[in-house]
Amino acid sequence: YVSRLSVSDVGAQFAAFATTGKIRRPLITVAGTMDALLPIDHHARAYARRVAAASKQKRDDDDDRDDRHRDDDRPAYRLYEIQNGNHIETFQVAFPQLELIEPHAQRAFDLLVNQVEHNVPLPPDQCVPRGGSIAGSPAQAGHCASLFAP
Repeated sequence: YVSRLSVSDVGAQFAAFATTGKIRRPLITVAGTMDALLPIDHHARAYARRVAAASKQKRDDDDDRDDRHRDDDRPAYRLYEIQNGNHIETFQVAFPQLELIEPHAQRAFDLLVNQVEHNVPLPPDQCVPRGGSIAGSPAQAGHCASLFAP
């Protein structure tokens, strides 16, 4: 009951799940470029920038101390952008150009399990083309050049 807590207690509780980008475990985000509920620029890409900034800050802090902490010690973060992917997959009936996200999310989960259980490196950030899949050597690394591809 928030009404029974002091302001400092509420702040501490919110800090526990704040999107600081300071991840402590491997994490994959799968996002569609045509997501009707979570626009990619405001959510997935924004979080990727936050993780990158937190990682850079940690590197800077580590450089001030010594070489005990290295990039290899930091948990992996990957953003897999699904070209024409949409959060509401029933829209594909009216708009057949849209890509289903679920198969890519399932693949990403399998990749994450292999990374955690067998230390298999995650494929790099990438734009997954329509009809494609997350690849070890992607044709288009990084962000999708456009949100919609006909």
